Amino acid sequence: MKKLIIALDGQHFPKGAFEFVKGINVETKVLLAGVFLSPFDYSKVLAYTGMEGMALMPEWLMKNDDDVLVNKNISLFKEACTAEGIDYRIHKDNILMAISSLIEETRFADALLVSSELFYENVSKQQPNFYLEEVLKKAECPVLLVPENYTAPGQVILTYDGNESSVFAIKQFAYVFPELAKKETVLLSIIGQEDELPEYSMITELVSKHYPNLKIQPLHLKHKKDFTEWMTGKPGSYIVMGAFSRSIFSHLFKKSFAAEVIQEIKMPIFIAHK
Repeated sequence: MKKLIIALDGQHFPKGAFEFVKGINVETKVLLAGVFLSPFDYSKVLAYTGMEGMALMPEWLMKNDDDVLVNKNISLFKEACTAEGIDYRIHKDNILMAISSLIEETRFADALLVSSELFYENVSKQQPNFYLEEVLKKAECPVLLVPENYTAPGQVILTYDGNESSVFAIKQFAYVFPELAKKETVLLSIIGQEDELPEYSMITELVSKHYPNLKIQPLHLKHKKDFTEWMTGKPGSYIVMGAFSRSIFSHLFKKSFAAEVIQEIKMPIFIAHK
């Protein structure tokens, strides 16, 4: 059994992420912790305004309407888990420090599931917004971004550039979701025009033991759009990537590139970093 946590902010219910859990739970029973967050993180307001920031709180929070919204989502979550036979827990986090509370939760989980479209979309619809960026940078477990129109992909794409971060993500996906590692898998080497696959024998030795249906494919990148254009022509896949390392791929994985991947590639994206 593995422990997964799913982030639910305000009244948003991440249907795609929950569909993912349903599929995994059929093969391997999971403990799903629903982390219920306020529709807004007020720690930033208080940090800059002191207690005077309370005067800036919206009327619905002062009336405790925030709690009403969260409780409605809790009821939906309980009903959905019970109907699907999923073992679950309810974690209702600090109303003023939502993101900090969620990040602390990730220390005690195998993976965090987040909607790639709805996460704090009431704050900003443009993803990744500030809140999602904070989670991707600071989470202490892998994060799986799941689109709302999720259907189970038939293959896994492992992005590899020779750096420790990409190898770490590849290993984490296999450790956390071994049932998915059995699918058809592409080791996509992200390299420059004249480069060869880094540490070819070493990476193939490792990956072939965790991903039995493996094939290797180089992808020469000149521009960041090369990756999204290549991906959009492929069937639905789980995309596995490391982030925030000093490598070819991580240099592309800046704010603009992350936004392009999340916005244009409507597939589950597994991100892990040390």
